[in-house]
Amino acid sequence: MGWIQNIRLKAHHRRLQQQLKRRSAPKGRDKVNLANAQQVGLLFQGDEPDVCKQVQQYADQLRKRGKQVRLLGYLDQHKEGEERAFKNYTKKQLDWTYRPTGPLVEEFTKQPFDLLIHLSLSSSLHQAYIMATSDAKLRVGPSTEFTYAYDLMIELTSRAGLTAFIEQMEMLLGKTNTPHEPANS
Repeated sequence: MGWIQNIRLKAHHRRLQQQLKRRSAPKGRDKVNLANAQQVGLLFQGDEPDVCKQVQQYADQLRKRGKQVRLLGYLDQHKEGEERAFKNYTKKQLDWTYRPTGPLVEEFTKQPFDLLIHLSLSSSLHQAYIMATSDAKLRVGPSTEFTYAYDLMIELTSRAGLTAFIEQMEMLLGKTNTPHEPANS
């Protein structure tokens, strides 16, 4: 890694720390689970058609359960004029410190999601930045070195696939923050 790359990464981490200091802790984090989440955000890598199809199907499942769902995909290889079925940001919208910029990214991070899910088996610096700076009550994603970005991290092998990630996440979120009834004597 070159010295310019090191400067860029240090600037990224400094700006991230400044952003996190200004942000207040989301209220109601201890009450969020999959059953009671009303607003759900899905962040994903939008270049692969199979991933996009799985994400769209999962978004439709969530909508059928009565949840409001918003999608944001990252496109590494985006051609001008190419339409997608989801909002997206591209490599051109990463500043020199690898922070995603633009109105769509800003709007997405300001959304008061009950649950923000990073649907991926890996994470990048710019996706972790979105997750970390989001106003979401609960942030879920893959197990990565970006531990500051998630409240719940799910570890699976890379061969497991996105379907296994979704199943594992749903199982864990189904057991998280559930109301307990007192035992009767």
